[in-house]
Amino acid sequence: MKSLQQEVIISIKICKKKSGSHTYFMHPKDYYVVTPLSKLLAKAHSMDKRLKQNPELTFREFCKLNNITPRYLSGILQLNNLSPKLKRMIMEGYQLKRLSIQDIIAGNVPVLWKKQEEWLIE
Repeated sequence: MKSLQQEVIISIKICKKKSGSHTYFMHPKDYYVVTPLSKLLAKAHSMDKRLKQNPELTFREFCKLNNITPRYLSGILQLNNLSPKLKRMIMEGYQLKRLSIQDIIAGNVPVLWKKQEEWLIE
């Protein structure tokens, strides 16, 4: 009986990421990339969640417990107002040229999601 085996080649798109002396290969949609902005986005999500879990704490009390200033916290929480598309792009490691941590904290990012995407993705 003849064998019906064939060689099959499947192409898979991967991303090459370098961190220090290590190089990582990963599927671009399955893994998140750690960048300063993605760390801050994760921190904003965590802080927002913890604020909602402790409704009895005032904003200032929360800041005091976490050893941060109210200005810093309110700036970080601005990341939660980014459009879902931009959040996904940040977590996937895309570099948005016009978006900086300073812009977010200063409140320079448009409020409407559609305007954010137009402003940041060109």
